[in-house]
Amino acid sequence: MVIQGVTYLSDFEAKKAIIEAARRMESKGFLVAGDGSLSVRVGPSAVWVTIAGADKAALTQDMLVRVDLNGKQMLSARAKPLPEDLPIHLKIYQENDSVQCVLHAYPPCAAVMGLQGQSVQPAAFSPAVRALGRVQLLPGQAAEPQAQAVSLLCRTDKGVLLQNDGCMTWGRTPTEACHLVEALDYYAAVTARLGHTPVSAPAVPAAPAVQPAPAPVEAAPASAAALNGVTGLIRPGMGLPPLPKAQPAASAVPVAPVASKAVPAAPAAAAAPAQPAPKAAAREDAMAEVIRRTLQSFQ
Repeated sequence: MVIQGVTYLSDFEAKKAIIEAARRMESKGFLVAGDGSLSVRVGPSAVWVTIAGADKAALTQDMLVRVDLNGKQMLSARAKPLPEDLPIHLKIYQENDSVQCVLHAYPPCAAVMGLQGQSVQPAAFSPAVRALGRVQLLPGQAAEPQAQAVSLLCRTDKGVLLQNDGCMTWGRTPTEACHLVEALDYYAAVTARLGHTPVSAPAVPAAPAVQPAPAPVEAAPASAAALNGVTGLIRPGMGLPPLPKAQPAASAVPVAPVASKAVPAAPAAAAAPAQPAPKAAAREDAMAEVIRRTLQSFQ
C-alpha cells in the first residue's frame, strides 16, 4: 500500500515477511532459542514486531504485536510482552524514513567479533560484503542508551555490532536485512581464518575502450600473369611466382651526325677593270692643278 507517496507492506504481508525471515535466520543458526527480534514497518507510525521470547522456528501470527513509534500496542485485545530491544527498533524508524525492516540476530562469528571488541571495516572480497560496508561496535549497555547511539549511525550505516548482544541490521525489505546479517557473519568467518582484517583493494581505473580496427579491404583477385616478381600479391596456397629474367641492356642507337649545311661563301667581288694608265694620270694632273690654283687664291 502507498501512504503519502511511500510504499509499505500491508499488515498481512508484513506478518508473513517476519515469519519467513525468522525461519530463515533460525535455520542458519543466527537465532538461538527465543533470542533476537524482527520488525517491519506498515505505515508512517506503525510497526509489527515479534514478542519477547518468541520461538523463531515456530513463529506464528499470535507471536507478533503491532505498536506505534512510541511503543504503544495497537489492535491487541490483551497486552503482549514486548522485546527488550524495541526502543532501538523504534529509534531507527524515527531517524530513517527509508528503513522498512529491523533485525536483531546472533550469528556466531559476529558474536565472537563483538566479544573481542572488533568492528567491521569496509572490504570488497564479495559483493555482499561490499554492500555491507562499515559496521561499528557499540559497548554493552541498556536499550535506551544503545538506541541513542544507534540513532547516530542509522542514516549512514546498515548495521551495528552490540558487545555481548549479537548484531542489528536494517534495510528497505526483510530480505535485505537478512542479507546483511549473512554478509556480516561471512566477513567475520573470513577474517577469523586470515587472522587480520582484509584491506580493500584500490579501485582500478577502467581501461580505455579499444576502438576496433577497420576491416581490411580485400584486394581484387589478380591473375597469375599479372603478378610480376615477388612484389605481386601472394595469396594463400599459391606458389611464389618466378623472378623476371634480366633484360639485356638496350643497345645505343647510333645517332647520325647532322651535317651542317655549308653556307656558300659570298662571291668575290669582281675585280674592277684596270683603268687605262693615261686616263688616271690625266685625272691626277687635273686635281693637282685645282689644288695649286686654290692655294694661290689665298696668297
